[in-house]
Amino acid sequence: MRVIYIVLLFVIITACSEKEVSTTQIVQRDFLTQLINEPSTEKVQVINFWATWCAPCVEELPAFVAIDERDDVEVILISLDEAKNVESLVNPFLVTNKITSTVKLLDDPYAAEWIPMVDEHWDGAIPATLIQKGSKKMFYNHSFTTNELEEEVSKFL
Repeated sequence: MRVIYIVLLFVIITACSEKEVSTTQIVQRDFLTQLINEPSTEKVQVINFWATWCAPCVEELPAFVAIDERDDVEVILISLDEAKNVESLVNPFLVTNKITSTVKLLDDPYAAEWIPMVDEHWDGAIPATLIQKGSKKMFYNHSFTTNELEEEVSKFL
């Protein structure tokens, strides 16, 4: 009987400790502006620009979900999918791929205006990632493996 209680307790603890799959929130440019202009000084912010239709983006997502488990890191996945596809495509994608990181969909058709705000040399190609903490910022216009992302984030700790 005692073994049953121990197993039951383990199952409850494990189930409660799992993070829920994310739901996409549609945001406007002002969200991105504030995120970039007022970076956290307590946590390293990893801001990844991606889309469900971008194969390299999808391939690297597990690295971002993994690093988001750290207490000193905040991952924000900025989807560049079309806002009309949130319920039909983006949210089901998050469920299928068990994405637990924060997901925002940037609904701003004027990319030529907000892309230079992220990095003046960025041409808008994805995947792209901005890592920042306080006044320190680094922009990466390539995909990451888990080890590569861990290495880059460690430079901010």
